[in-house]
Amino acid sequence: MSDQIVPGPCCPEIGCPPPSSIDCIQVNKIYDFCFQTITRDNICFALPPSCGEVPPGSTAVGTVTSVTCTTSSIVPILNSSGQPTGFANVTLLVTVTLSFTVTAPDGETLCTFTGQFSFFTTITICAPDGVSINCQAPATAVGPCAILNGDVCCNVSICLLIQSVALVNLLVPNYGFCVPAPCVVSPAAPFTCPPVPLYPPQCAPVPPTTTPTPPPVEFPVNGPFGGSAV
Repeated sequence: MSDQIVPGPCCPEIGCPPPSSIDCIQVNKIYDFCFQTITRDNICFALPPSCGEVPPGSTAVGTVTSVTCTTSSIVPILNSSGQPTGFANVTLLVTVTLSFTVTAPDGETLCTFTGQFSFFTTITICAPDGVSINCQAPATAVGPCAILNGDVCCNVSICLLIQSVALVNLLVPNYGFCVPAPCVVSPAAPFTCPPVPLYPPQCAPVPPTTTPTPPPVEFPVNGPFGGSAV
């Protein structure tokens, strides 16, 4: 919405909205806040011995039970004079734990087991010295899953909310909830995704063929064949 209040400088012409109150509070100030959707395809785990003999046609379903993030590195971004800009390329190690249930074709539950995988993701975020990086996963999805050659393989999608925070004493008016912006992914991809153009161009419509309408036939006033009009 155009009237949504977001963090940042106030408009020079209009100014800031008038606060109803101003308080001094000790709070974890959010310096930056973004979201990122990450999908990992073909994540596979070997079926454990507890599953026994898995008959053909058996199925597997998975759910994400936990997502943790560990800050691997924070590399400050410098300006042309070599001074920090406050922004940094932050690399996170994301670890995902899943639970799987394997079901036979007749509906019998053969086994349940857990698996875990990790990956790195790098984003550009406002992260001056003194902040810490927090992350959480409010939404996840697992599937489709398939049992292939003794493995359970699934696609896993995770919505990450990432923020840089520091404990400060702050004067704040109350304007409501903060709204995250899309993450700036770093480094940039070496190509445009999706490519442009993605599909062949559509042909222009062909003008319809029209048949000229013949001019109306004019008859004498006293009838079309010279007689009196009835």
